[in-house]
Amino acid sequence: MRHKDPPDRPVITTSASCGRLIQSASLWESTVIEQALPTPCSATNPRVEPLVDWLGLETQFRGKTRFVTGLAEKALKNYRISVERLHSLATGAGDYSEIAFIAHSIKGTSGSLKAARVHTLAATTDQAARAAAPECRALARDLVNLLEQLIIELEARVKG
Repeated sequence: MRHKDPPDRPVITTSASCGRLIQSASLWESTVIEQALPTPCSATNPRVEPLVDWLGLETQFRGKTRFVTGLAEKALKNYRISVERLHSLATGAGDYSEIAFIAHSIKGTSGSLKAARVHTLAATTDQAARAAAPECRALARDLVNLLEQLIIELEARVKG
């Protein structure tokens, strides 16, 4: 006698479905493990979401992890320079067009890196600076803070 599969049980029909199922299982497994672990008393932010979608990048480049690490290394060099200049612009130096130029550049590279939060903030900063909106300096400051987090993440990837 053949039993029907329960309606909530996935049926794998292709290798792509299998990959998505494995990703889902891995995500579920890590969530369950994280929920089971105690949070340290001194931790103010026990879990920080990665800014880069590393799995998405490696999938896009067909598992070429060294290539993805090379992209991270190149972006790291550019972001270190951008952070310094953007910090200066956020505190009042330079003009809005320079903020727009740097934010636009960051928007492009962060999009290529699949760093969605950085991409979105860079796009917002770019638009505000192009509109000569005074809040673009505060947005630039926020972008500097987010880029500093991204730099830490990229350094970790490059160092292995």
